[in-house]
Amino acid sequence: MLGAIIGDIVGSRFEFNNHRSKAFDLFTDNCRITDDTIMTLAVASAIMEAEEQLESAAEIGDNNREYYRLVEVLAVKTMQNLGRSYPNYGYGDRFAQWLSSDQPKPYNSFGNGAAMRISPAGFAAKTETEARILSEVITRVSHNHPEGLKGAEATVMAIYMARNGADKQAIRDRINGYFYTLDFTIDGIRDTYRFNETCQETVPQAITAFLESTSFEDAIRTAISVGGDSDTLAAITGAIAEAYYGIPENIKEKALTYLDTNLQAIYEAWQEFKKKRSMNITFRPAKLQEREILFREGYREWPKNRTFEEYCSDNAKEDEYGIRYIMAIDDEILSSVILLELKSIMGKKVYGIGSVLTPQNHTGKGYATTLLRKCLQQIENNDPLIFLYSDINPAFYQRLSFRILPLEFQKVKKSTCMVRCRDENWEALLKSSVALIPDYF
Repeated sequence: MLGAIIGDIVGSRFEFNNHRSKAFDLFTDNCRITDDTIMTLAVASAIMEAEEQLESAAEIGDNNREYYRLVEVLAVKTMQNLGRSYPNYGYGDRFAQWLSSDQPKPYNSFGNGAAMRISPAGFAAKTETEARILSEVITRVSHNHPEGLKGAEATVMAIYMARNGADKQAIRDRINGYFYTLDFTIDGIRDTYRFNETCQETVPQAITAFLESTSFEDAIRTAISVGGDSDTLAAITGAIAEAYYGIPENIKEKALTYLDTNLQAIYEAWQEFKKKRSMNITFRPAKLQEREILFREGYREWPKNRTFEEYCSDNAKEDEYGIRYIMAIDDEILSSVILLELKSIMGKKVYGIGSVLTPQNHTGKGYATTLLRKCLQQIENNDPLIFLYSDINPAFYQRLSFRILPLEFQKVKKSTCMVRCRDENWEALLKSSVALIPDYF
């Protein structure tokens, strides 16, 4: 969320005086917060208040309609309350009317305000489904045009993916596949791009600025250099960059000086809220004594006509060339997976993902997705080929950028072999032989 605020502050002095270069001072006396910051903090307040009212994290989740209805109601309340308290911060005319209305209704907007305020949803969501629903219920209270909803969701999805370990290619593929066509570069549009307050002409540019960046600061500078609605474009870019890179302490400290005491209090509450959510959740290799627990859970799912002893023996062999990772709260296992190091192919490192398992009482909470992303994040820099065999739900892994190999590369009738890799490695693999594909593991 702070990344969006920083983008807003840095971009505020360039909104109507574009600077089409990366060379400028990040912070000056002419910088200030605008409606982007006010509404971002209001959305954060709505999410925090909804969870506080429900009192239990167990009541929050993909299937809890009460939670989402409450977020929707509170989004209106908090945006109106905070907006009315900070009335002269650059709101658009129609949104200003919405803020002052006693009976605010959505007004079919596709303005980029839908995307500039939505970042807290991307940082709060525990699952991809929750991210998408939060985006919709918060956005539709005012910006209910399909393009407004799409702009907000694309922003939330990029933040959620970046926060959970997706690389830039995976984020690009998702945005290209579901939201916008990113067939341009920032250098290619810099001279011709003009001020535009719509989602469809702001969000793709903001996401591309992030994708081309090399650091958090470079992302902000790249976004500013595009021109256009600089504060909003940089706010969207900054939120995604925060999720991917984090924020340098010196930039964080300077940015917070632009918030008054009231707004700083909301930010500090948000920091505590995030800390509470992640408290005691760890990502680590499984302990030796935890393997039997995992084997018993796995045996219930995949006995495959084996005795429990045979199942344990087969799985113990995997531990000789792999590491079994878990997510846990204290000693309670939330999800587990084994990451195997396999024989290299075409001069590339090769890994296998196996035994993806979530105990029944923790299914549907996004733990397996988060765990897989953390494992992938550990090995992605090696430009590897990552294989898995899916016995149940290939679509789940496709959302993590795994691709189903063509039929002639499938070795097991009842299991689908999939691979995650860069496009050039995929093309090279398809030109190779099925003999290179790892056997079922």
